[in-house]
Amino acid sequence: MPDKNITYEIREYLGVISEHDSGWNKELNIISWNGQTPKYDLRDWDPHHERMSRGITLHPAEMRKLVDLYLASNNRKRIEEGKSEEEKKRQRQAEFRKTYAEKKQDPTLEAVEKETLEGAQPPVEEHTEALLNAEAHTEEEQSTPLAECQGEELQRPAAAESF
Repeated sequence: MPDKNITYEIREYLGVISEHDSGWNKELNIISWNGQTPKYDLRDWDPHHERMSRGITLHPAEMRKLVDLYLASNNRKRIEEGKSEEEKKRQRQAEFRKTYAEKKQDPTLEAVEKETLEGAQPPVEEHTEALLNAEAHTEEEQSTPLAECQGEELQRPAAAESF
Protein backbone atom coordinates (compact mmCIF):
# COMPACT_ATOMS: atom_id res chain seq x y z
CA MET A 1 0.00 0.00 0.00
CA PRO A 2 1.34 3.45 -0.93
CA ASP A 3 2.47 5.81 1.80
CA LYS A 4 -0.34 8.33 2.46
CA ASN A 5 2.00 10.66 4.29
CA ILE A 6 2.15 13.85 2.17
CA THR A 7 4.82 16.41 2.91
CA TYR A 8 4.90 20.03 1.84
CA GLU A 9 7.18 23.00 2.16
CA ILE A 10 5.90 26.53 1.57
CA ARG A 11 8.75 28.04 -0.45
CA GLU A 12 7.17 31.46 -0.96
CA TYR A 13 4.11 33.07 0.57
CA LEU A 14 2.47 35.28 -2.14
CA GLY A 15 -0.58 36.55 -0.27
CA VAL A 16 -4.11 36.18 1.08
CA ILE A 17 -6.91 36.19 -1.48
CA SER A 18 -9.77 36.16 1.05
CA GLU A 19 -10.31 35.82 4.78
CA HIS A 20 -13.06 33.67 6.33
CA ASP A 21 -14.85 34.26 9.65
CA SER A 22 -13.45 30.93 10.86
CA GLY A 23 -9.92 32.36 10.75
CA TRP A 24 -8.93 30.36 7.70
CA ASN A 25 -7.54 32.22 4.68
CA LYS A 26 -7.53 31.45 0.99
CA GLU A 27 -3.88 31.93 0.01
CA LEU A 28 -1.65 31.79 -3.01
CA ASN A 29 1.73 30.24 -2.25
CA ILE A 30 4.55 28.48 -4.02
CA ILE A 31 4.79 25.01 -2.45
CA SER A 32 6.95 21.96 -2.97
CA TRP A 33 4.86 18.81 -2.49
CA ASN A 34 6.70 15.63 -1.45
CA GLY A 35 10.05 17.20 -2.35
CA GLN A 36 9.03 17.78 -5.99
CA THR A 37 9.42 20.92 -8.11
CA PRO A 38 7.62 23.87 -6.46
CA LYS A 39 4.25 24.85 -7.94
CA TYR A 40 1.73 27.62 -7.46
CA ASP A 41 -0.83 26.53 -4.89
CA LEU A 42 -4.25 28.02 -4.18
CA ARG A 43 -6.16 26.72 -1.12
CA ASP A 44 -7.55 27.55 2.34
CA TRP A 45 -5.22 27.32 5.32
CA ASP A 46 -5.79 27.45 9.06
CA PRO A 47 -4.10 30.36 10.89
CA HIS A 48 -1.00 28.25 11.80
CA HIS A 49 -0.61 26.51 8.41
CA GLU A 50 -1.03 23.12 10.09
CA ARG A 51 -4.23 22.13 8.27
CA MET A 52 -5.45 22.86 4.77
CA SER A 53 -8.46 22.35 2.55
CA ARG A 54 -8.48 20.93 -0.95
CA GLY A 55 -6.98 23.27 -3.49
CA ILE A 56 -5.34 23.46 -6.86
CA THR A 57 -1.71 23.46 -7.92
CA LEU A 58 -0.44 24.98 -11.14
CA HIS A 59 2.91 24.70 -12.92
CA PRO A 60 4.46 28.08 -13.79
CA ALA A 61 3.31 27.81 -17.43
CA GLU A 62 -0.26 27.09 -16.28
CA MET A 63 -0.15 30.07 -13.90
CA ARG A 64 1.05 32.34 -16.73
CA LYS A 65 -1.80 31.09 -18.92
CA LEU A 66 -4.30 31.68 -16.09
CA VAL A 67 -3.07 35.25 -15.62
CA ASP A 68 -3.10 35.84 -19.41
CA LEU A 69 -6.70 34.59 -19.63
CA TYR A 70 -7.71 36.83 -16.74
CA LEU A 71 -6.06 39.91 -18.25
CA ALA A 72 -7.48 39.21 -21.72
CA SER A 73 -10.94 38.89 -20.20
CA ASN A 74 -10.55 42.22 -18.39
CA ASN A 75 -9.24 43.88 -21.55
CA ARG A 76 -12.24 42.63 -23.54
CA LYS A 77 -14.57 43.98 -20.85
CA ARG A 78 -12.81 47.36 -20.88
CA ILE A 79 -13.00 47.53 -24.67
CA GLU A 80 -16.70 46.67 -24.58
CA GLU A 81 -17.29 49.29 -21.88
CA GLY A 82 -15.39 51.85 -23.97
CA LYS A 83 -17.46 51.03 -27.06
CA SER A 84 -20.64 51.31 -25.00
CA GLU A 85 -19.56 54.72 -23.67
CA GLU A 86 -18.72 55.90 -27.20
CA GLU A 87 -22.16 54.79 -28.42
CA LYS A 88 -23.85 56.64 -25.56
CA LYS A 89 -21.82 59.75 -26.43
CA ARG A 90 -22.85 59.51 -30.11
CA GLN A 91 -26.51 59.16 -29.08
CA ARG A 92 -26.30 62.24 -26.83
CA GLN A 93 -24.70 64.21 -29.67
CA ALA A 94 -27.40 63.08 -32.13
CA GLU A 95 -30.13 64.08 -29.66
CA PHE A 96 -28.50 67.48 -29.19
CA ARG A 97 -28.24 68.03 -32.95
CA LYS A 98 -31.89 67.04 -33.39
CA THR A 99 -33.03 69.38 -30.60
CA TYR A 100 -30.88 72.19 -31.98
CA ALA A 101 -32.28 71.68 -35.49
CA GLU A 102 -35.84 71.81 -34.10
CA LYS A 103 -35.04 75.05 -32.28
CA LYS A 104 -33.58 76.53 -35.48
CA GLN A 105 -36.95 76.09 -37.21
CA ASP A 106 -38.70 78.27 -34.58
CA PRO A 107 -38.58 81.85 -36.00
CA THR A 108 -38.66 83.45 -32.55
CA LEU A 109 -35.65 81.47 -31.38
CA GLU A 110 -33.89 82.05 -34.68
CA ALA A 111 -34.29 85.84 -34.31
CA VAL A 112 -33.04 85.73 -30.73
CA GLU A 113 -30.01 83.63 -31.74
CA LYS A 114 -29.29 85.96 -34.68
CA GLU A 115 -29.32 89.02 -32.40
CA THR A 116 -27.09 87.23 -29.94
CA LEU A 117 -24.61 86.26 -32.63
CA GLU A 118 -24.61 89.71 -34.31
CA GLY A 119 -24.12 91.69 -31.12
CA ALA A 120 -27.78 92.81 -30.80
CA GLN A 121 -27.85 96.60 -31.23
CA PRO A 122 -30.57 98.35 -29.22
CA PRO A 123 -33.34 99.81 -31.40
CA VAL A 124 -32.91 103.49 -32.31
CA GLU A 125 -35.86 105.50 -31.09
CA GLU A 126 -37.38 108.40 -33.09
CA HIS A 127 -36.58 111.05 -30.47
CA THR A 128 -32.94 109.96 -30.48
CA GLU A 129 -32.73 110.62 -34.22
CA ALA A 130 -34.43 113.99 -33.76
CA LEU A 131 -31.87 114.96 -31.11
CA LEU A 132 -29.01 113.98 -33.37
CA ASN A 133 -30.47 116.04 -36.24
CA ALA A 134 -31.01 119.05 -33.94
CA GLU A 135 -27.39 118.91 -32.74
CA ALA A 136 -26.13 118.82 -36.31
CA HIS A 137 -28.36 121.82 -37.25
CA THR A 138 -27.14 123.82 -34.23
CA GLU A 139 -23.50 123.24 -35.19
CA GLU A 140 -24.22 124.56 -38.70
CA GLU A 141 -25.87 127.73 -37.29
CA GLN A 142 -22.91 128.43 -34.99
CA SER A 143 -20.43 128.05 -37.80
CA THR A 144 -22.25 130.54 -40.07
CA PRO A 145 -21.91 133.65 -37.82
CA LEU A 146 -18.28 132.84 -37.22
CA ALA A 147 -17.62 132.87 -40.93
CA GLU A 148 -19.43 136.16 -41.27
CA CYS A 149 -17.39 137.65 -38.43
CA GLN A 150 -14.20 136.56 -40.06
CA GLY A 151 -15.36 138.21 -43.25
CA GLU A 152 -16.11 141.47 -41.38
CA GLU A 153 -12.68 141.46 -39.74
CA LEU A 154 -11.15 141.30 -43.13
CA GLN A 155 -13.07 144.45 -44.07
CA ARG A 156 -12.27 146.48 -40.90
CA PRO A 157 -8.59 146.90 -41.43
CA ALA A 158 -9.33 148.53 -44.75
CA ALA A 159 -11.62 151.08 -43.00
CA ALA A 160 -8.97 151.76 -40.34
CA GLU A 161 -6.40 152.77 -42.92
CA SER A 162 -8.62 155.52 -44.16
CA PHE A 163 -8.89 157.09 -40.76
